[in-house]
This record gives sequence, structure tokens and C-alpha cells, in this order.
Amino acid sequence: MSKQESEVGMVAGISRRNLFGLIVLLAMAGHYVLLRVPFFGNDFGRDIAEWPLLTDLLVTFPLLYYFMFRPSLKAFLLKWLGFAALGFWFGSLVIPGEGKVIWRGVENLWPLYLVLQAALEVYLLVFLVRKMRAMTRLSGNVDEAMEQTIHGRLGRGGFAPFALFEARIWYYGLFMRKGERLRFRGEQHFSYDKNEGNASNQVAVIMLLLFEMPLSHLLLHLVAVNPVLAWIVDGLTLWSLLYLVAEYRATHWRPVSLDTDAVLIRYGVFAADRVLPYGMVESISRRSGHVRRERGVLRLCQFGSANVEIRLRPGSRLAGFGGREQVVTRICIGVDKPDAFIDALRAKLQAA
Repeated sequence: MSKQESEVGMVAGISRRNLFGLIVLLAMAGHYVLLRVPFFGNDFGRDIAEWPLLTDLLVTFPLLYYFMFRPSLKAFLLKWLGFAALGFWFGSLVIPGEGKVIWRGVENLWPLYLVLQAALEVYLLVFLVRKMRAMTRLSGNVDEAMEQTIHGRLGRGGFAPFALFEARIWYYGLFMRKGERLRFRGEQHFSYDKNEGNASNQVAVIMLLLFEMPLSHLLLHLVAVNPVLAWIVDGLTLWSLLYLVAEYRATHWRPVSLDTDAVLIRYGVFAADRVLPYGMVESISRRSGHVRRERGVLRLCQFGSANVEIRLRPGSRLAGFGGREQVVTRICIGVDKPDAFIDALRAKLQAA
């Protein structure tokens, strides 16, 4: 397939997604009017019908998606579950309390949704992580092992970016052992955990949450009407700790790397990985001070400070979380050895 044909196909694909999104948006707006705005179609608010919304969520939207995009069975089932979950949430908010008949039963199924979410986490935990660990033992490259496993199971679109994010959380939070044995793509690697006590500051936040958890549990037991609330808060705190521990451990071992043709930007697990081709780089320099939030400026420093500024050529776009591209004009990043990083990148730019 020629480059021109590929670009035409890409544009057509984007047009179909936009068209599908517009159809769904207009349909949901129509349901909102039918359910919330008194007019002759709903007998001025006295005849609230839930079945049209339910039909669209479970039948019309999934079939429309299938005929427009022809996805695989796995991708279609995931989209169908997504439509159902979002639609049930929409119906719970929009349908008036006195008009809920079907939705009463739907709302009673929220524990089932939680069980399905837990089952998905267990699936990632038991099957995917085990396979990733086996692949990592063979090559040592944990990033490639994760990507190959997730993309092999779920493809590259849809739920795959979220699954990859969750897999990294579980791996770095619980399963990683002997991080010094991990291997990452790239010819030169640069760390960022010591940048103005970056990793140490993360440990302080983790310890603060651990210290606060028994106190909050005791206070909630004393003041809460239902003691179960205290256990729910404890569970959410432990869940957030898993994410913080994963970020801390990834900060220690996931480097920013220079490869033969691009800068491989890894920064913990919360920030999306990015590949910056050398051809996009206009200049690189030292910087100091606070980086203000601006459109087109990518800030990567965690609890440290940004000490390197990479200026990109006009019109440069980088893929972020989920593969969505965004315009980036500057990348302000913090590394442990900024001068060495700048010299190495300039050498790569001259050789490119």
C-alpha cells in the first residue's frame, strides 16, 4: 500500500470515528430531552419511557459500531460493555426517580460491575503479568514484554492503553524483583530519581499516607454512622499506595534513553512514554526555575525540577496516552546529570 493510500485510509478512519461519535452524541441529547424536558412527546413529563435508551445502549449503538468499523469479536464485546456501563451511568443520572422502573434493577447491579472490574484486574494480574515475567526473564526488556503481551491480547486500540498502564502498575508495584537486571531499549540511559531528591520525596509521601491511614481509620470508626465506611477508605488508601509505590520503583529503574534515531522518554509510570525522533529537535539547553503550565509544553520532573529544555521544530506532534497525538513545542525534563544528557543528545543530533 502506498503512503498516499495509507493517509487516505487514516483520514477515512478518523472521519468514521467522528461520524460515529456525532451520531451517539445527538442520540444521547435526544434521550436527555425525552427524559428531562417536558413536551408533547413525553406527555409533558408524565410519560417517562426507559426502553428507547436501553435499546440504543444494548442494540443500536453496538450494531452501528460493528457495521461501521467491523472490529474483531473481542474488540466488539469490549465496546459493547463500554456502551452498557457508560449508558447505565448516564441513565442513572438523567432518568427522574419517579420514572425509574428498569433502572431500579440496573442500579442494583452495581456490585456486579465492581466484580467485573475486579475480574479484569485478576485477569491482568494472573495471566498477563505471569506471561510478561516469563518474557522478561528471556530478554530482560520489561517494556517490550509488556507491550507485546498486551497488544497480542487486546490489540493497540480501545482498552489496550489502559490495560498496559494497569499492567505496569501491578508489575512495578508488586512483582518487580532485582530491578538492576532489567534491560531497556536504547544506547545511552539517564536516570532522574536523584534529581533534587525526587525519589526521596516520593517516599515521604508514601510514608505520610501510611502514617495517616490508622488515624483516619480510628476517626472514621468513632464518627461514622456505618463503620464499613472506614474500611472502604482504608481500601482506597491502600489502592492509591499501590500506584505510588509503582511510580517510586519505576522512577528508580525506568530511564530516559537515547537510541540510534530517537529520544525514548520514560518518566515513571504515570506519564505516557514518548518517542522523540531526532529530526523533531530544534535545540537543547539547560534551564532552571519553575515551568508554568502552557499549551504545547510537556513538563516532566515529578518531585524534582526541570533542568533541561528541548525545543521542538514548529508543527511537531507526539503521541501521548492511548496514542493520541498532540502538538508539543517544548519538553522541560529533569534528569540527574543534565550536562551529560545535553552533550550526549547534541552528539546524536550532529550525527543524525
